[in-house]
Amino acid sequence: MKSEDFFFPFGKIRPVQDRLIEEISSALDKKENLIAHAPTGLGKTIASLGPALKKAEEEELTVFFLTSRHTQHKIAVETLKEIKKVYGMKIITADIIGKKWMCLQPGTNLLSSGEFSEYCKKSREHGKCEFYNATRTEKGLSTLAKSTAKEIENSSPNETGEIMKLCEEEKLCPYEMSLALAKKARVIIADYYYVFNPSIMLQFFAKSGKELAKSIIIADEAHNLPKRIRDMMSARLSTATIKSARSEAKELKNEECPQFLDELQTLLIELLGNDEEKTLEKGSFIVGKKEEMIELFENLSEETISRSKRSYLATIANFLANYSEEDGYANIIRHVISRRGEKIEIIHSCLDPSLGSENIFDSAYCSILMSGTLKPVKMYKEILGLKAKELEFQSPFPKKNKLSLIAPDTTTKFSERSTEQYKNIAKSLAKICNAVPGNTAVFFPSYFVRDSVYHFFSELCRKTILTEIAGMTGEEKDDMINRFKMYKASGAVLLAAASGSFGEGIDLPGDFLKCVVIVGLPLNKPDLETQALINYYEKKYSSGWDYGYVLPAISRAMQNAGRCIRSETDKGVIVFMDKRYAWENYRKCLPEENEISHDYENKIKNFFSK
Repeated sequence: MKSEDFFFPFGKIRPVQDRLIEEISSALDKKENLIAHAPTGLGKTIASLGPALKKAEEEELTVFFLTSRHTQHKIAVETLKEIKKVYGMKIITADIIGKKWMCLQPGTNLLSSGEFSEYCKKSREHGKCEFYNATRTEKGLSTLAKSTAKEIENSSPNETGEIMKLCEEEKLCPYEMSLALAKKARVIIADYYYVFNPSIMLQFFAKSGKELAKSIIIADEAHNLPKRIRDMMSARLSTATIKSARSEAKELKNEECPQFLDELQTLLIELLGNDEEKTLEKGSFIVGKKEEMIELFENLSEETISRSKRSYLATIANFLANYSEEDGYANIIRHVISRRGEKIEIIHSCLDPSLGSENIFDSAYCSILMSGTLKPVKMYKEILGLKAKELEFQSPFPKKNKLSLIAPDTTTKFSERSTEQYKNIAKSLAKICNAVPGNTAVFFPSYFVRDSVYHFFSELCRKTILTEIAGMTGEEKDDMINRFKMYKASGAVLLAAASGSFGEGIDLPGDFLKCVVIVGLPLNKPDLETQALINYYEKKYSSGWDYGYVLPAISRAMQNAGRCIRSETDKGVIVFMDKRYAWENYRKCLPEENEISHDYENKIKNFFSK
């Protein structure tokens, strides 16, 4: 491997990083796909962008750097800026987030993705968006938009926030400006759905003039990709939505619409019957005059969207249009009780992410999938329908800086939960947190288990305790992290949920976090949807229990554990607190250095005293 074969603007290539760069370069040369488990610290961003950008320059290709994290957008942009500075080259880059989050119209952030899509479409068609009108004319970009685009192009790479600020000053549409930039872009940084959501991908590629065959796909944090694709390809319809649609129809004074809505409501009630939840048999969800209903709802929704941005009739029309009974989907109906009231909901759940990804990987020039928690690699490769070379890399960080323990004295196993068990978890947890000279983050399988343990833990812990709240805003999350950091000397304890705001995507390097404890296994709720996933994976791969239930939980636990050691100088402890982690079928999925211990308190004290 020669240095001229890739861009590398930093000093020395790290150990192990050189092999990752070599493998990615080889995959690009051979036009082969690559999937790699690559732990934190390898420098995955430059290891992928450096060779990919070099190949894209040589072959007139486009690099799509896809990630679900906004923080990773910033890292990618900064990496490209370094390449530009060191190599003195022009790198036109389009950094694009969700279209809704780029919109400057007030109130659009409150809409769902589907609602926003309809609102944006109707606003453009009827000439009611001032930002779009100032950006585009019948002949293309306006004079102002062209000059602004040139300014953005010359200063590229830029983050989305910088583009939005400039567009707000000029009263231009940030998305349309980014789309114009994408046409010339060598690199596009975006969310997964710009490539893996079928309708968005087709529209985006057509407008930006891109071709899959001439695109290098880099999927960062790729452990998130299967669930994201399944979510993109799933849909819901409920009696609550029908009720809101009925109010919408009343305002529109349409007489035919209520009859159709009544028919849908009756159908949902009859399908559920006396059950609380059940899987629908094929052919049971039969809607009379379906096409006529969809056409009417879509037509009526235009007036509502132009007035209030949101249309429930459009939501129902979309559900009916996309509902199918093909293999790879489960249709589940259930009775739901929440703080907002009761409803019957039908879920059109995608079980097979390869339905949305296999064709993408087969058509692209080359695809690179990477993550620090992409184990077992074989599972992700199979469920994504990916034909690729599999690689697993070891962490480059010094092993002496990490103590990884399995504390097998307690469990959150549902059949063994009790007040006494929660007391024992609290006692063990207090011993760990009190022994750590600094901050500890504790992740629970649910808020319910967290709160059940907190009652006893708060009496035993000698440190300040912070508790995550479900559904925190970005501002609230940042505020809590900043408060947590303030305790790095005396030490505090953050109690959170494994799948909550802090389980992934936060960086607390150095002395800000000394220990992470994963309490229990963060398994998915054993509902019909989970069971359908298990059954489907068993039928397709003969690995239903592992692929549909156990391994996603292990991956989530490893993501939580990854919050601790973020650099080669960090020193910290990771504790997996549940007897099941000591079982061979679970332990084999964890890093080899894990040690089973009943004397974890003294081991932690000795580790930090060295």
